[in-house]
Amino acid sequence: MAQVEIEYAAPRRLGGEATTTRRVLADWLGQRHDVEVSCSPSTEDCFCVSVDGDRVWCTDPAGRIDPFEAVAAVRSRLA
Repeated sequence: MAQVEIEYAAPRRLGGEATTTRRVLADWLGQRHDVEVSCSPSTEDCFCVSVDGDRVWCTDPAGRIDPFEAVAAVRSRLA
């Protein structure tokens, strides 16, 4: 089973953005039961998405967070 993890900077209060990204990923994954998506706060100043422990997409948490870019990166990795 593939593990997708959304890691977000807790001090910046990015939990809402992480939840939105998780929802967009879940919509894209649909009925795929071989992928699990989780969110976890980080002490790092980051907003990153990893697949099986490898970061596939990161953005500056002070900038714009685009969940569709994260989905594109996950799709490329899982394809």
